[in-house]
Amino acid sequence: MTIKTHPILATLAALLLLAAPPARVPAHAQADGSYADPAGRFTLQVPAGWKVEPQGGGVSLLKGPAYASVLTAAGRGAPQGMVEALSQRIGAQWQRFAGSSSGEAQLGGRPGAYAWYSGVNPRGTESVLKIAATVDGETGYAMLLSAPRGEFAGYKAELEQIEAGFRLGGARR
Repeated sequence: MTIKTHPILATLAALLLLAAPPARVPAHAQADGSYADPAGRFTLQVPAGWKVEPQGGGVSLLKGPAYASVLTAAGRGAPQGMVEALSQRIGAQWQRFAGSSSGEAQLGGRPGAYAWYSGVNPRGTESVLKIAATVDGETGYAMLLSAPRGEFAGYKAELEQIEAGFRLGGARR
């Protein structure tokens, strides 16, 4: 499978490589601790203390050195292919990047795929990374969850809350 034959993979890879600085638009954070995508494509639970930064077609949630990012792209593709394409791009930017497990999982209530990785991120920090992906109609969604390896246990519950709180469609305004 090549990225050229799957537009969704090429778009996700481009989003990852060409990540622009955070957009200066309203964050669409709700009083109940959720984030609503301005285009109505998804909602996301935001744990207390996490900062919301819209990123082009997605969003990043940040707390200290930990982050959860949602990337979106138009097109069709298999979730496992999306995970593999993103891991190749990220792996080229990290040192000692290695996978530890992968499989099928639900993301946003849809069938998807995931994989866990570890390595040294571009900031020089030994980190853990989970990439999960799904497709809903003509839109692909990828979620990246990461924290430093030595601090991962402290962020794990909140990262799991973010992932479990990801919902497709029906975004509240």
